[in-house]
Amino acid sequence: MVARSCLVAFLIVGWSICGHRSAAQEAATADAIIVGAGLSGLSAAIEMGRSGVRVLVIDMNSVAGGHAVLAGGVALVGTPVQEKAGVKDSPDLAYKDWTEWTGDGDPAWTRYYAENSRSMIYDWVTAMGVEFVRAGAANGNSVPRFHFTKGRALHLVMPMFKTALALPNVSFLWNARAERLVIEGGAVRGVVVRHLRTGGTETLHATHTVLATGGFESDLDRVLGNWTPGLPRPDRLLIGSAISATGSGHDMATDAGAALSRIDRHYIYIDGLPDPRDPEGIHALTGGNGRSMWVNAQGRRFTNESGWDKRILVDLLNQKPSTYWAVFDETAREGFGVRGAAWLSTPMDGHPILDNPKSAHKAQSLEALAKMAGLPVEALTASVNRFNGLIAAGVDADFGRFRQSDRLPATIAKPPFYAVQFFPMTRKNMGGVSIDMKARVLNRQGQVVPGLYAAGELTGSVGINGSHGMDGMFLGPAIMTGRLAGRGIVQAGSGGTARAVVRPNETTASTGTFSPTLTAEFLKPMLSSSRDGYWHFEMVHRTVVERRYECARCHSPELPFAPLVTRQQRAAQTELCVNCH
Repeated sequence: MVARSCLVAFLIVGWSICGHRSAAQEAATADAIIVGAGLSGLSAAIEMGRSGVRVLVIDMNSVAGGHAVLAGGVALVGTPVQEKAGVKDSPDLAYKDWTEWTGDGDPAWTRYYAENSRSMIYDWVTAMGVEFVRAGAANGNSVPRFHFTKGRALHLVMPMFKTALALPNVSFLWNARAERLVIEGGAVRGVVVRHLRTGGTETLHATHTVLATGGFESDLDRVLGNWTPGLPRPDRLLIGSAISATGSGHDMATDAGAALSRIDRHYIYIDGLPDPRDPEGIHALTGGNGRSMWVNAQGRRFTNESGWDKRILVDLLNQKPSTYWAVFDETAREGFGVRGAAWLSTPMDGHPILDNPKSAHKAQSLEALAKMAGLPVEALTASVNRFNGLIAAGVDADFGRFRQSDRLPATIAKPPFYAVQFFPMTRKNMGGVSIDMKARVLNRQGQVVPGLYAAGELTGSVGINGSHGMDGMFLGPAIMTGRLAGRGIVQAGSGGTARAVVRPNETTASTGTFSPTLTAEFLKPMLSSSRDGYWHFEMVHRTVVERRYECARCHSPELPFAPLVTRQQRAAQTELCVNCH
């Protein structure tokens, strides 16, 4: 087997053992350091890389993309996709829609986004090969603006990552966590990083530092400690954000004197389904069934299931306890969808959620279903009978979900019957580190923190979402603020003639003769326990074992059983993401 010894050493010790330069050596030639390789970090890297700035991008994972890989689409104004569909849109209409929906969205940033999303986002990413195939309706929009790629946002992230890889003055350092900023003479001049696979630390210096670390919605204590005033606190709140969304960037920025704004604004989802594979029971998938009826713990309907999520959230949090059950029958089974985990399409007998007694209740009668779910039998049966009667009458006189001119939902009548419990879940920040229009971090006095920039969800999407989140208004601002950070650094004088920084690990490596001889048995010991710096490796290869994939499905002469050491290999790897996502 080719390179097995290097692979084993790599898995045990870390990336430097197979000939890579140290992070300090990489940073020695960098004008700017970016912390985070999600959409905002990649946008900043491309903007600077194309202008000759030498950039080092640091990420705690082993792949690019961050939370955006599993996200949906981008809110855009006045695009060819809209024009082709006959949609008439304008910045003025978008600004009106968004400010009405958000209630108190930042007016300057909202206006800037409305006027520049076409050129700064749509034109920019489509020139890299991103293809938007449709624009859909979304909350807060009077016309379709929610632009989707041919798949999920994976097909937005990967072309951008490949673009960054093609820039010789942009380098990447993986499996490294930024621990704190380096402050010299009152200015930020780099970061201290810890290599997750070895535990070693290094101090990296650069004139400019961009924090693109994402939000803090995976830290429940921090979320609840900054809960939105006036909004009831949930009895149980699940985590639905990225594993990296711990608020590390917020801590580093505030330690450097940064101000925080709107930090008590959160986009809380209403459809959190406990991940059955999470032993702690705190992480969530998103799911649901548009044909279901929702009941509270008392077995009664409490909201318009098809209403706006910001209204449903208030209705849900006012329940005691703040949870609900989606109830439906066999005719609606196929309409139940789940997002947020690669393994959901794992070949297996039955449905991974609906046929899993840890995740759903299934019974041949409503009475038995109520007992299994712990719901009052009489109340649940009465609620279902009432719901069916409203459908027969053609009008939802209770909550206004439908009327006679609408397409009516089907009645809940054919066994088996299902009940799936849902909870509120964290998702995205709508407040964060304060920045100016050049993405420079501001302190509490509104003054620039020298050498420090911030982008993406770390900034709370610059307050555009106000008090109520909007679809597509997180990925879009991530790209925009990333570009603004890159532009700001270029304008600060770090640009120049693009120079190739030749490094041993960036030349075309010879892979030798390839033989796909590894098996699941070789992988299983590596997956028996979690290790720092191997989260993506473990998630991918557990999926491989469960789906019984052949190793040759992903590995090839271009991608052997060894660490990826060339830009070409990294670019080839991006083509394989669809095997899991």
